[in-house]
Amino acid sequence: MTASGSRAGQYVQQLAWLGGTSEEDGRYNLTGASYREEWNGAMRLIKDVNQLKDIGTKTNLPQYVAVGTILKVYILSLVTDAYGDIPYDEAGMGNISGMEFARFQSQQEVYGLMLKDLEAANQQLKSLPAGVTINRDILFSGNTLRWRKFANSLALRILMRQSAKVNVNEAVSRIFNDPADHPVFENNNDQATLTYNNNTDLYYWFIQNPPADGSGVDFNGNARVSDVLVNLLSSKNDPRLGIFAAPTKNAYNARLKDPSKPLTYRGQRAGLSNAEQLADYASTGLNKDDYSVIGKRIRKENRAFLMSYTELLLLKAEAIQRNMGVNGTAGAAYESAIRASMEKWSAVGTASQAETPFISTEQLNAYFAQPSVALSATNPIQQIAEQLWIDAYLNGFEAWAGWKRLGYPQLRPGPSVLSAIPVRYVYSDNEQNNPKLLEWIQQNMDGKMPTHNTNVWFQP
Repeated sequence: MTASGSRAGQYVQQLAWLGGTSEEDGRYNLTGASYREEWNGAMRLIKDVNQLKDIGTKTNLPQYVAVGTILKVYILSLVTDAYGDIPYDEAGMGNISGMEFARFQSQQEVYGLMLKDLEAANQQLKSLPAGVTINRDILFSGNTLRWRKFANSLALRILMRQSAKVNVNEAVSRIFNDPADHPVFENNNDQATLTYNNNTDLYYWFIQNPPADGSGVDFNGNARVSDVLVNLLSSKNDPRLGIFAAPTKNAYNARLKDPSKPLTYRGQRAGLSNAEQLADYASTGLNKDDYSVIGKRIRKENRAFLMSYTELLLLKAEAIQRNMGVNGTAGAAYESAIRASMEKWSAVGTASQAETPFISTEQLNAYFAQPSVALSATNPIQQIAEQLWIDAYLNGFEAWAGWKRLGYPQLRPGPSVLSAIPVRYVYSDNEQNNPKLLEWIQQNMDGKMPTHNTNVWFQP
């Protein structure tokens, strides 16, 4: 999930690469070879999950069956959001004789199966005797109620994902309006946050050996924060800008020499060719060090957000706005969502802003004092979609899926990109030799292997 920030995160323009340095991803020159590990890695994980469920069944420990079920849904929800039709019932069973090639199922069917599995896991955990725990649980510390909250919150993500294609009002309102039987995240402490706690399995964006210049960021890499992100955050003086992005290298160095110099944040346009990038430098007088890179707080981060409380609240605001029968007011849920997003970036111990940037109470209050921040009557779905995109920063899968569903924020590809913005990952070149996939394509897609510009089912 964290690695998706550099591929899907480019498609959905949270990040941009300097012109000419990533022809494949940034300019959409893509083949099945581009997506080999995204597919293979997920299916390896499902083998582990299947074993966890099998052990839980054989040892009469249903809490591990439920946890395995939730993990299966989470992993394969990322896969189907990205690839479309996938194996679900037979996923990860290639070690079983006769099942070396998994049967494919439609995305619509997969979503239905995932929702049934999440409900089964929720009820299974609910029925456990008091005091039952989950050992070696690095996600929720053995708390079965928090696993239930994750299952039900994830179900809401899946329901809203397909809401343009099927009527999900009853299912959405049932979960949101019935916390006793369907508990969901109630605060940031509940959300699905994986905290890394060692020196080897570090968060993808972590800098293990900080640079000697004291910046705490990677000024020398090819990745830049996009102009879409910088402009969107700057338009409302959003303090998350200082968390997500660093001042440009040139502005940072100027401030070191003269503390009165202003710090500048500038986003890179996505999808430029090398010639277009050089032309931009020539016309603006800027260079690669005049564009912001990923911020210091992110580079020191030890958390990955699988699903956030903010996302849940924004889905609630959307459901209320769309008259799905959910209790509450859209504006209140929307404001609480943004507040929760900012509160994820509170101070770390006694570290200063310079050491580990954070969002202060003063910054948060100043943001909400702006009239333009409130949910408006004219474009509420756009505002909700943009906040979903912002909160999913560097979770490329989720930001990309939200954009495919809701169409915001408005993205601007480079002038000469090689295709439209991708809307799916292409089946890996290895998987394209799978006879079950070839059979599925022949029967369901007119024999044409989908490309990265073939819509997935949930898209409007």
